[in-house]
Amino acid sequence: MTDGQIVQLLTERKEEALETVQTEYGAFLTALARRILGDPQDAEEVVNDTLLAAWETIPPQEPRSLKAYLSVICRHKALDRLDTRNSEKRGGGEAALAMEELEESLPDAAQDGRSWDERLDLKDLIRRFAASLNETEQRVFLLRYWYFLSVAETAKECSVSAANCKVILYRLRKKLKSKLEEEGMWHE
Repeated sequence: MTDGQIVQLLTERKEEALETVQTEYGAFLTALARRILGDPQDAEEVVNDTLLAAWETIPPQEPRSLKAYLSVICRHKALDRLDTRNSEKRGGGEAALAMEELEESLPDAAQDGRSWDERLDLKDLIRRFAASLNETEQRVFLLRYWYFLSVAETAKECSVSAANCKVILYRLRKKLKSKLEEEGMWHE
């Protein structure tokens, strides 16, 4: 079944749409949530929350790529759950490791008093940064820092060695920090 057909079922409020989404994208969403959270039960709950959110937001949303739309919802739900869990105690998982890597390149919005608009500017700058990268760099950056694949998984997906992947990630973090400094968004 195509994304358009599934979206149409969701728009018509047909319950079979949720079963179809689960069949088509359940494994992908579970893997994404599990990489972020490191816990299969939490991942399952996040996938259920994602399906509910898709049910509640389609319509009015009519995504062209259902997989991309669901992955954004799932990622946000998983990161919210991770934040909640980490506020109680510092947790593990690939997301925590990836975010620690990026800390040296990203300004801490809470500490430097950024307004919401400035945070949106930062988000836009990061989006433009990723779009400016060559294909390999972009895949490495997104797989590690958006989908939270481990360095080994990222290297395998990009057909590079783990050592080369680490070098690419290091250079990308430095390049991102330089871009932020250039745009006046980095404050030591």
